[in-house]
Order: sequence, then structure tokens, then C-alpha cells
Amino acid sequence: MLPLVQLLRRDEALLGRLMKPRRPRAVVLCPTRELTEQVFRVAKSIGHHARFRSTMVSGGGRLRPQEDSLNNPIDMVVGTPGRVLQHIQDGNMVYGDIKYLVLDEADTMFDRGFGPDIRKFLGPLKSRTSKPDGQGFQTILVTATMTMAVQKLVDEEFQGIEHLRTSSLHKKISSARHDFIKLSGSENKLEALMQVLEPSLAKGNRVMVFCNTLNSSRAVDHFLAENQISTVNYHGEVPAEQRVENLNKFKSDDGDCPTLVCTDLAARGLDLDVDHVIMFDFPLNSIDYLHRTGRTARMGAKGKVTSLLARKDQQLAARIEEAMRKNESLESLTVDNVRRDIARARITEQQGKNAKLVTASNQKSKQQGKSSKLITASNQKSNNKSATVKPPGVRTKASPGVRTKATSSVMKSGKASTPAKSVKVAKRVKSSSATYSRKTSPGVKKQGGKLRVVAFRGRSSSSNKNESLRPS
Repeated sequence: MLPLVQLLRRDEALLGRLMKPRRPRAVVLCPTRELTEQVFRVAKSIGHHARFRSTMVSGGGRLRPQEDSLNNPIDMVVGTPGRVLQHIQDGNMVYGDIKYLVLDEADTMFDRGFGPDIRKFLGPLKSRTSKPDGQGFQTILVTATMTMAVQKLVDEEFQGIEHLRTSSLHKKISSARHDFIKLSGSENKLEALMQVLEPSLAKGNRVMVFCNTLNSSRAVDHFLAENQISTVNYHGEVPAEQRVENLNKFKSDDGDCPTLVCTDLAARGLDLDVDHVIMFDFPLNSIDYLHRTGRTARMGAKGKVTSLLARKDQQLAARIEEAMRKNESLESLTVDNVRRDIARARITEQQGKNAKLVTASNQKSKQQGKSSKLITASNQKSNNKSATVKPPGVRTKASPGVRTKATSSVMKSGKASTPAKSVKVAKRVKSSSATYSRKTSPGVKKQGGKLRVVAFRGRSSSSNKNESLRPS
């Protein structure tokens, strides 16, 4: 606000421009009525010393008092986009002298449905600038956070815009303490809220309880009322005038309503003296987390942030906690992004495990191949050796004039057994199991087509068993 007032004073000194009815030289647009009132109070306090005049036009207020204020000489208009456009259409305000346009909470303006109204307001200003003798204008966008998606929209709408970033953009507030409480499925979340809230209220703290939905906000407010805790509500279904009254009760030093149950409608821009922020419902992205935590520990004061985490919230909370511990930016952390990153990490990990298994399997196959080759070579060597082994008592090749004996005479008790006749080898031995063709001799019986050699022990194997063997 101070740089804007300085520019207006400089133009007055250089160009001699003065205040005129319905022709403001500066317009400040805010997304909510509460933020509009807050900015207007600051502008009014500065105006007492800097001698410039401002007025407020916002939705929810009566049109006639706003129209009367615009009919007076003014330097600045602070308002919501819809109501400002309505006054322009009704002829209560004209573009002619507007030189400075400020968009407060610019990311909200383009991200939550204000884009068409902003473009409609900018249209006449751009047309005026395109004329040869047209007066230019300067646009200033102010925001605590700026996502890549919103920045793309801003760059498309304001070509050649210059970005000025502070070193603390998208980073945690250093003077705030952040606690994360993990809840199991069996725990009652409302009871957990009571365990956190009661000790804080006992210390005299002013507490904001954030919920993600209107139904959740109503449930929390009803539960706290049943437990004799005085609260005020702040969400979209509370009428604008009632929201302002509730904020005044919450900010009052009387301490009658030290607990504000709200949605993210109260997360942006409101300058409140809050000691403790409790997130009953954890936000879906890190940007909303930053805005909620920004309600406490303002202007170097100390503050505390406590988050109640259901199982579905713990992955995003862990990433946010890690980023804050490393003092990293929280710009691109959302539930979907974190889940996608975790899924990708798991896929990469599984692919690595599969690659290791394939490598180990290939190495095992190679080892088995080498072992099988060694076994084959050993078998071949054994076969070669077995092919050269002679059967017992048989020569593989009979020499001319040589005979082999099938039996030998045995001497026992001074008696000699009857010598067996010699047998000629009919043919070469083909294998150790081959059947040999021999002439049948006494003492040799034939069974099953094979020869069985019976040893003689002093008696014949013939039917005459009583006949003694005589020495030959």
C-alpha cells in the first residue's frame, strides 16, 4: 500500500492530477469481502497522514451507500471484482483516470473463478492503452504463493510481466512450531481434537480449527458446543455480514469466543492474532497448508501448528515435514503428486529387483551349463575307459594257436579233480555282457540259453553221486 500511495503523490507533483468524483486513479481488487475491509482499513489509516482518499465497494453491502461514496472525489477504490464491475456498468465509476491496478491474492483470483471478471475489467484498460494517445496503466499482482499453473495463466494474461520473489516464498514460517499427530483407524478424531484443544485454551490461546468441507466444519462446531466450548463459524454458507461479526467476536480481547471453526475461506489474507492453528482435516496440497499456517506466528511472533492425520493424509504430511526440515520449497506437493511419485518409486524399485533376479538367474544358468559340460566330458571319458576293459578270463582277440581254459584243476586232500576240456573262443567279444558260444563240456550246464560254469570239488555233478573220482 505504501508504494502505491507514493506513486499517487508523485503523479500529483509532476502532472498536477487531483481527486475527481467517480474517477479513481488506483483500484485494488480482493477476492473476499473480509480481505477488502482489511485492506480498506489500512488504506484509510495511511490516508489520514498522506492526504489521499479511498472508498470500499464489496459484495454483500448495500449499493446506495457505495454509490454515494463514489460520487465524492476519490483517489483509490478497494473492492471485490464483481461489485466493481457492477458499479462501472451502472455508471457510478469510470475507467478514464485509472493508472494503477492491484490484484491482492492473485493466485486465488485466477484459480478460483475470478478469472472472467478480471479479464472483463482489464478489457477497457487494454483498449485504452492500444490507442496512439491512450494512457497506459500498471498492474501489480500480490500473492504469498504462486503455483506453476497459475503463473502460466498470469503470463498469458500479462505478457512481459516481471516476477519478484522473496527468499521465503513457499517455505515454512521459521517462528512456528509444527506438530503432526498420526491417528489410527480406531481412534475418534473429535476426541483427539478435544485432547489438543483444551490444553491450548487453558493457556489463554486464541485457536483456529481448519476443516476441509462445510459438513466437517458443522460437525466440529456442534461437537465443541456439546462440550461447553464457545466457538464462532467462518465458511461460505455464513452470510457476509455474519462472518464479519464472527471475526470481530473472535478478535475481541474479552475472550468470549477464542475458538474459530473455519474452512480455507479464512486461510488467506486475514490478519489475525492467532496463537494456535489446528488442522482437524489435513489440506490436500502444500499451498493450502502454507496459507493455514500463515494465520499464526505473524510479524515474528511465535505460534503453533498441530495437524491431525488420518491414514490417507500421512504420505503428504510426511513429504511436507521432510521439506520443512530441509528448508525446501513446498510449491508442488499435492496428494496426487505424492501418490504418483510413490507409485513411480515402487515401480522403479520393483524393476530393479526384477533386473537383479534376471541377472542372478542368468548367472545360475551359466554355472549349470558349465557343470553340465564338465559332467558330459567326464561321462565321455568314463565311456572311453570302459570300452577298453577286458571281461574276466577272456581276451579280446585270440592269438593263433592259443587256447583259454574255462576251468582249472583243484587239488584237495591229496586228490585231484577231473580236468575240464578246453573251450575255443568262437568269436571276438563285443561287450562285457555278450553271450559266448562254447562247446559243451562235462561239468557245464546250460540254463536259459546261457552257460553256467560249475566248479568241481572231487565229485562229478552227474547222477552217479556215489562214484568216487579216481586219479587219472
